[in-house]
Amino acid sequence: MLAAFSDYIVPLQPDAATFKAALSARGFDPEASFVAIDDNEVIGFWNVATRNTKRYLIGSGTRIEHRGRGLASRLGMAAIAAAQNAGIESFWLEVIEGNTGAERLYRKLGFEVARKLDCYRLEHPSPDRSSCALSDFGTVATVIQRYATWTPSWQNATDSLDGAQLTPLLHEKGGVLIGAGGLVHQIAASDPCALEELLAAAATVGSLTLVNVDSADSALCSLLQKLGAHRFIVQSEMRLSLPNVS
Repeated sequence: MLAAFSDYIVPLQPDAATFKAALSARGFDPEASFVAIDDNEVIGFWNVATRNTKRYLIGSGTRIEHRGRGLASRLGMAAIAAAQNAGIESFWLEVIEGNTGAERLYRKLGFEVARKLDCYRLEHPSPDRSSCALSDFGTVATVIQRYATWTPSWQNATDSLDGAQLTPLLHEKGGVLIGAGGLVHQIAASDPCALEELLAAAATVGSLTLVNVDSADSALCSLLQKLGAHRFIVQSEMRLSLPNVS
């Protein structure tokens, strides 16, 4: 993975423990995943997760020196065929805007853009927890679901976060789930003022990073821009609907 991502558009070189934790949280399914082998060495991979009747591409890559041989396409077709045979209804992934080669491959495999997702970084916006209280994961997740107008992406879904080290903050009009390093996994409230107070409460851990905010959420996106947040990545969430051939 490190070799395949050494020239990636976004620096991504996790240590072994971080990589293993990410695979586990996202539901890595070895039986749904595929690798390409050359001389007993892994040269390409599709790491896939399974959750109910959906599958998700956690990550894929090919070592630089082995690209241009159609490995990525063959790995993708193998993963899709396995999903069809398992009765999976849909396959999901995200691709960063600007990664044209990957997007071209996914489109060739039949994936279509379902929505756009924005990633923001917000530097310490007047930290203040006075409007919020620490709570438990289940309570805050339920409140967020009540006010949310869109479904979190796979890695921010409640199933992915269960058991993670989080700071759940409850507001009378919403809530926020914050992970390590100020990563906002989920946030929702009934009005923009409550959203701003939640962001201020979350900021007591330092600068905030919001990954995969639905670009159609005009209230949250407008607020982040008003507060001076930097949008550093735009992603396309892509979906492939599968016929049941099991």
